[in-house]
Amino acid sequence: MIRKILTGFLGITFLFCLIGFSQAAETIKVGAPVSLTGAYAADGLGSLRGVEMAVNEINDAGGLLGKKLEIVKFDTQELSPERVMQAADYLIGQKKVDSAHGGWAGWGQDVRAYGKYDVPFFMFDASINSITVLRENLKKYSNVFQLDDTERPIAAEMFKAMYRLPVSYPNKKVAIISADDSWGMESAEGFKAEAEKSGWTVPIHETVPYGTREWGPILTKIREEQPAIIYVEIVYSPDLITFFRQFLEDPTNSLINLGYGLTLPDFLSNIGSEGDGLMGETTGLPGPIAPTPESKVWVEKFKATYNIDPAAGSFAVYNGVMIWAESVKAVGDVKNYKAINAYIAENEFKNIGGKMVKFDEDHKITTASWPLSHIQIQDGELITIYFGSEKYLDYKFQTPSWMK
Repeated sequence: MIRKILTGFLGITFLFCLIGFSQAAETIKVGAPVSLTGAYAADGLGSLRGVEMAVNEINDAGGLLGKKLEIVKFDTQELSPERVMQAADYLIGQKKVDSAHGGWAGWGQDVRAYGKYDVPFFMFDASINSITVLRENLKKYSNVFQLDDTERPIAAEMFKAMYRLPVSYPNKKVAIISADDSWGMESAEGFKAEAEKSGWTVPIHETVPYGTREWGPILTKIREEQPAIIYVEIVYSPDLITFFRQFLEDPTNSLINLGYGLTLPDFLSNIGSEGDGLMGETTGLPGPIAPTPESKVWVEKFKATYNIDPAAGSFAVYNGVMIWAESVKAVGDVKNYKAINAYIAENEFKNIGGKMVKFDEDHKITTASWPLSHIQIQDGELITIYFGSEKYLDYKFQTPSWMK
């Protein structure tokens, strides 16, 4: 009797294992290596929401090749090389994801971490470091795709946009402050080069560590030089908030551009209309009123889902998931990674911003293909006033209250 009971129990257990395995086999795993703790957490959360939006839409439409998508997350924290490598090994090596979609992912170490596999990997942090690594062996790293341009071309476009604004600048001086990471320092060099090319001078060029809260010495230099433009590239809201509020204690007649940092959700939620007049840029963010009916629907859906405006990473990473899914459909086999990578590299894709985009020979999307959105805070909201070099809809630049 006991033997029969044990046999029956083992048989049922085996049956449930088979059912569980069958159910697991019916999902396609999508990796999300994003920063959920540390200095980049707000940006990472925005990227994760982009993955979630795309996965939910695909699942609601019946899935991919008849299977539902399942997100597997990994907290990359502050993007140390060791943590980035752990993310790749965990998601691909252990969890067997069929694609991975990161926001900021590691500035070069991410290429090596994911490039040793064939699984398609998308990141929203094209950098000269990443490109340098990728060029070492493009064939080996053919599965790595970057959803924007490198720092210097992006920063150059930022200065061009500032030059187009209907502003009577009091002088041709620029103050530049950047974080001491690859993104900040390379962006600073790109902005500086374009400014000097246009006949401007850069009497102040400071590099600071993350966590800087006391801005007195730098603001003293700014108040002495009275630059027409202040450019700050630090992707960490507490640093930007303290800088701006200390600036307002004795403001200069300067237009301030906070670059990509202006799009950080926690920056806007903390600064609100106090920041009216601040400028910034990001890659192709379709808001607040999107350039196509499809993108308007997307923005409104995002707001309804998360009760917040989308971050730049939300939009970019969403598009990365959709590009991958379209390529999988074209190939017809989610496991045929090399064919999928080749399809991604060779074809054009329409993003939600209404632009046709194509990865170049370095597997990045250039500003020519995916224009920058030049944005300003107006009435506590991010307003796009230029999309690439084109004036954006009916929105107009507003002179900040601290400028004379």
